[in-house]
Amino acid sequence: MMSVFSKTSSLFRVLPAVTACRNITTSACMYGIKSRWVAPYRKELLKRQKKMEKMGIEHKLKRSEYIEWNYDAEIYAFSKRLGEQFDNNILREALTDSSYIEKEKLHQQELGVPTPALSMKSNSELATAGSLIITDYSTKYLRSALPLFPEEGVRSLVEYLTSPEVMEELGLGIGLKDLILCKEYPPTPETVGKCFQAVVGALNASTSLSQCQLFVRDFVVAQLVGKDLSEIWEIENPMAVLQDILGRSGRGEPEPRLIFESGRNTLEAVYHVGIYSDKEFISSGYGETVGTAVNQAAEDALRRFFQITDASPPLPFGKESVKLKTEANLSVGDWSLEEAKNIITC
Repeated sequence: MMSVFSKTSSLFRVLPAVTACRNITTSACMYGIKSRWVAPYRKELLKRQKKMEKMGIEHKLKRSEYIEWNYDAEIYAFSKRLGEQFDNNILREALTDSSYIEKEKLHQQELGVPTPALSMKSNSELATAGSLIITDYSTKYLRSALPLFPEEGVRSLVEYLTSPEVMEELGLGIGLKDLILCKEYPPTPETVGKCFQAVVGALNASTSLSQCQLFVRDFVVAQLVGKDLSEIWEIENPMAVLQDILGRSGRGEPEPRLIFESGRNTLEAVYHVGIYSDKEFISSGYGETVGTAVNQAAEDALRRFFQITDASPPLPFGKESVKLKTEANLSVGDWSLEEAKNIITC
């Protein structure tokens, strides 16, 4: 009996050690959550990174510094992502900034090369050509898609589309950040925008103008989708513009009338103002003051005249073809309801 008890006791002494070595399957193990030291460790790394950013110490690795970087493969994948056929040499030129060429020349001089010989060409010419194509096509497209929109508004929309901010956003959106050959990293917004314009010029030189225009439509003009066009083209005095239009149209002067008010002399005051001409309702607007409501109503009337309201048809994209319009739209100074009746809308 004593021997059996001793064996049993030895067995119970071994079991805790075996149990301590068991691998327990938990959700933490299944989802890759490691030991309890991992979270504090990563929090400390994030804390140090933010501290370095505040001190201005920040090192961003270039994608080309990784060992698996292959520029030829990246160029090929870039054209396939866009679904376009680029000439390889022209596309490389579009992605080469003049600062990169100067940097390579200085590097060769430091290595002892008296007269550096570089066959590379910067993207300045392609960027100029691409900028002209974007401006020309966007202007003609918007004139056709928005026939009742004044010419001043079309120009404002084109200026917005060709602004450095939009060009930079488009360049980063199609993945130009790591493909641009330039001196600094990350590339400046001006460099990214210029490179995007050069890509448009390279597409025109590689394929055809019609194919390039479709690219501009799908990438550049599409930036207006979901935007309030009246916010991009702001009219300083909408009530005066409305009065001039109604006067040229042979209509009575606009008469603002208070339709509804709530919360007068409080912080939550709301006024609803309608505008009438010859006892006919034109538009309405809301505001925290009567003056604001009148301006909103005048802007609403102009949006109705120019057909840029939320209920207006969207810009034609996809398979819908748009006949480009070369002649300018009516200017604000010549716009009238009678002239608008002679304009064929899409």
